[in-house]
Amino acid sequence: MKLRSAFVSLALVSALAVAACGGESESEEAAEQSATPAQARAEIGEVRKALDTAVGQLREGDAKAADNTVSEGYLEHFEKVEGPLEKVDKELNEKLEDSIREQLREKIQDGGSVAEVTQMVAAIKTDLATAEQKLQ
Repeated sequence: MKLRSAFVSLALVSALAVAACGGESESEEAAEQSATPAQARAEIGEVRKALDTAVGQLREGDAKAADNTVSEGYLEHFEKVEGPLEKVDKELNEKLEDSIREQLREKIQDGGSVAEVTQMVAAIKTDLATAEQKLQ
């Protein structure tokens, strides 16, 4: 009985560890890689909305919500842009990935001003517009 409990505990801990690491199922990963350019362009629109929402949250003084919104926008929407964009412009894809996932979130987490974050968001949106054109 103790051995069975140990196996159940180990299975639970393993499942939680995979979830905590953000492990994606193969089907989710395949869906991201197989998005069409049209789907990717639609997702870019959702990324823009998330960025605008985050700036509004920061203006209201809620940096934590802004950070969460950027993170969610990246995970839920930009991830679906990466596959198609990488096929047409790998450098731009990497630039956007770093800008959104790392640089913007760091700026928000480090207490960057609304003006600084707004400036970064404007630069990201310019790159998103370029990505949209390349995905035509």
